[in-house]
Amino acid sequence: MIGGEVIQAVTFANSVLSKVADVITRDKSMKGAVKRGLNDIKLDMKMVISEIKLNEENNQGATHESKVVILKELANDIEDFIDLTWVPGASGILFSAFGPDHRPQIVQTIDHFKDSIQKVRTWQPDAGSSKGEDSAATWSCPSATPPNPYSRDLDHEATFRSICKHRCELQGLLSASEGQELKVISIVGCRGVGKTSLATAVYDDCRAEYDCVAWVVASECRDLEDLLTKLLKEAQRTAKPTSTAAQGSISDTEQTSLRNFLSDKRYFVVIDDVDRLEVWQAIKREFPKEGHGSRIIVTTSMHSVAAECSWGSHVYTMQCLDKDESEKVFWESVGKENQTPALERASEGIITKCGGLPLALISVANYLRRRGRTESQVAGGLTTEHCKSAACTLGDKILKGQDSEFLKINRALLQCYNNLPDYAHQSCLLYASVFPRGRPINSKVLLRRWMSEEFAAHGTVSDEEGVRSCLQAFIERCIVEPVEIKNARVARCRVHSIMLEFIIHKAVSKKFVALVDKDELLSNNGTITNVRVRGLSVQDSTKEGIDDAVCTARGIDLSVIRSLTIFGSPLLDLRACELLRVLDLEGCKGVNNDTVLEDICKQRLLKYLSLRGTDVDHLHQKIKHLVHLETLDIRETSVEVVAIEVIRLPLLAHLFGRFELPHGITEEISKQSKLQTLAGVVVTEADKSFENIILHARKLRKVKIYQATSYSSNSCNRQMNPGSISPLPLNERFTGSTALQILSIDSSDLSQELISFLKAPCAITSIKLRGQLDILPATPTLTELSDLNRLLLISTGLSIEDLSALQNLPCLEYLKLAEEDGDGFRGSSFVVKSGGFPSLRRLCFEAPRLPQVQIEQGSMKSLTILDLLCPDPVIREPRLGRHLCSFIQLETRLGVEGVSYLENLKEVILHHSMSESKVQAWKEEAIGHNNKPSVKRQPQPTIHAARHEMQARIDKRKNPDGGKGEKDDKLKKKK
Repeated sequence: MIGGEVIQAVTFANSVLSKVADVITRDKSMKGAVKRGLNDIKLDMKMVISEIKLNEENNQGATHESKVVILKELANDIEDFIDLTWVPGASGILFSAFGPDHRPQIVQTIDHFKDSIQKVRTWQPDAGSSKGEDSAATWSCPSATPPNPYSRDLDHEATFRSICKHRCELQGLLSASEGQELKVISIVGCRGVGKTSLATAVYDDCRAEYDCVAWVVASECRDLEDLLTKLLKEAQRTAKPTSTAAQGSISDTEQTSLRNFLSDKRYFVVIDDVDRLEVWQAIKREFPKEGHGSRIIVTTSMHSVAAECSWGSHVYTMQCLDKDESEKVFWESVGKENQTPALERASEGIITKCGGLPLALISVANYLRRRGRTESQVAGGLTTEHCKSAACTLGDKILKGQDSEFLKINRALLQCYNNLPDYAHQSCLLYASVFPRGRPINSKVLLRRWMSEEFAAHGTVSDEEGVRSCLQAFIERCIVEPVEIKNARVARCRVHSIMLEFIIHKAVSKKFVALVDKDELLSNNGTITNVRVRGLSVQDSTKEGIDDAVCTARGIDLSVIRSLTIFGSPLLDLRACELLRVLDLEGCKGVNNDTVLEDICKQRLLKYLSLRGTDVDHLHQKIKHLVHLETLDIRETSVEVVAIEVIRLPLLAHLFGRFELPHGITEEISKQSKLQTLAGVVVTEADKSFENIILHARKLRKVKIYQATSYSSNSCNRQMNPGSISPLPLNERFTGSTALQILSIDSSDLSQELISFLKAPCAITSIKLRGQLDILPATPTLTELSDLNRLLLISTGLSIEDLSALQNLPCLEYLKLAEEDGDGFRGSSFVVKSGGFPSLRRLCFEAPRLPQVQIEQGSMKSLTILDLLCPDPVIREPRLGRHLCSFIQLETRLGVEGVSYLENLKEVILHHSMSESKVQAWKEEAIGHNNKPSVKRQPQPTIHAARHEMQARIDKRKNPDGGKGEKDDKLKKKK
């Protein structure tokens, strides 16, 4: 049993005990058998937990997985019983849970729990039972250190080499002349992507050019000394006879150091599979910097390791194969004799699941090739049934690793999973299985759901900072890939396809979740007994398929489901659910029904409710019963005014949408509010409710504001003249322990109003303004705004010279300047003078055309990333009289001068539509920069048709004139 899972189970059980103790203390009316029974539960559970902890601490053998699973199941049941029977803050038992005559049933339930606890204490495994679900995957490995999954004996390496475009690019990096200094190139990418195969190909091609070469697999070395010894022996063995190394080199291993041996040689070293930062930090001093043009290649699946080893363009990110390359690898590996019509029909699904990962493609192709040989004498070759089975069970086969063809990829993915920092991170990764395959995951939704789920609350990822670091840990390890970066943050991401298959089957095998995908049920019906699945995800299914999978006796009990996610499918009968904590109905239809809304409002344990993109146009008054609700998402719906019952919810912390606040929000209601995020409030003229919330909701930290322009009948046809809005009370929340932290305004009038009273002291750390501005604060004011570290200005209409005054902000770390209309920014040049933007780490320009940017020496010393997201850069001819530096010539041509002065620049990111020739020109010329910054396109933005259609309908209804009035106002201001 993995120690982290034991710790998590014990932590969870302890949290349930705290609930029991809290109920005993709070309920003054409790007496007799009920009180004695709860006390017995508390004491007996403490004994079970103590025994398990003692067993782990004394190393008396791993706790059997089944015992820990049963403990967690029992703790879940006790928690459900407590939550259904006692309401937080109530002084007595909630009678509705068991009816009028409730105490006999409560006592009976408590007695059942007491018996169950004793069974856990006395539980013993059956003879021969497994001690862990992962044991089957490693049974064939007798050595203490499993063989490296990327050993260089890949039988299909030649297939991969023949189509690998990376090979020429990497050879170009190696051969590029950059003086005599040592060059270190890092190859980074997810496990199984072919990093070692690529390094092998280049190593074999180039080794003859060097005095000596060496290859070592870092993950197979016992310690640092072992790694250095292997490198030295290999270098001595391969040293050319003309080299001074050849004189008794191997026998002198102990008398010389690696550094001394390499000091007078041109060497080529590959250090494969470096998975810890401290490995490179410890050995880099062994390689002389004056390396006679020497080269080192480091392969890793950790971005931090790659960044530590190499700078900028010397970090080579290994991408998965595209569709054509994947098909070529698959068909060449599977063999012509197995290219049956049945496999051709099934191949698309198989190749899609492999996600362009060479190791996965080769593994499944080898498996099918073997099956084809086996079945050739029985069924004449691969049949439709064989091919469909391979496609459906690919994730399960990888998870178990029992077929020899899947053993390497099994070890690779298990290593990713088992090497995560703790069990909480593993649970968060498994949670990605509830989202549909093939669709990017909204990162903020993922983070909020992690916080709402019980497994996260008992680990190290219980707050917003914790879940952000958890997501970053997955990105760092190349498990999760960002697919859309917006405003310097990951907006959408995805789990690599084959890793997703792996974690889906792992999550199902652990009864972490059950999936209904395209009417097919994927659930664990027996490998873990006496445990009921608590999470259900329904994806792209029909009502008939759902009924067959869920509503029949097939191992899913809706009455104990805690988390329900439905994507692109009909709704389930929510009346069967009693214990829901998380309900995500994003994009579902049929929600705008009072019966459905009432059923939702009966889920009184709900903590997270997403109605985003549904057809709902109002919230039922009975929502007041959701006393545990913390997050409510009504974005992209037709809800225009939220009910006052929503604002009065006692635990509501995060409210998302685009709505007006109801009348009647008083100072007292606002003071009682727990709101932390109010994102999407439409402010009307003389809006007293908004004023009270802003002034008196003391936990409020994040606010997003729209200005009303016109209203439908739902808004009582209220009209508001732009410019006539009363002064916002925001300035009263600028300072103190309850100050706002993040402010977003989508309105010209309100943005201008904010600018007019923006001054120090101000504790706001992030401001986003969209709308026309007349002027920015004066320079003395800007220099005093020391807490502001993020600023986004969109469609302000200010000249580029006006915007350059922002360089006086002393602590600004991220700046985005965007113009969405016309030709882009007005004016001639954005000049950053020496000392300007002293703290800026990322600068982004986004407009139809890039303005002329001039960077003076001594400015932006902290800048690491430059975003030039302009599809139509102004390309000029090189100026005469410039220094003979091709990089500076290119800067001038692309409208950016002085990039060479950016001492810490690591990345230049161009618009996704930028032509390959321009991107390549940047890459070639970036070599002239001291840091060799990497140059790449931004990820292609993802737009979902259904969401786009829904938002268009909402915008049309809320703004029937198509925004003409607002555009006319902007035009007048420009004139």
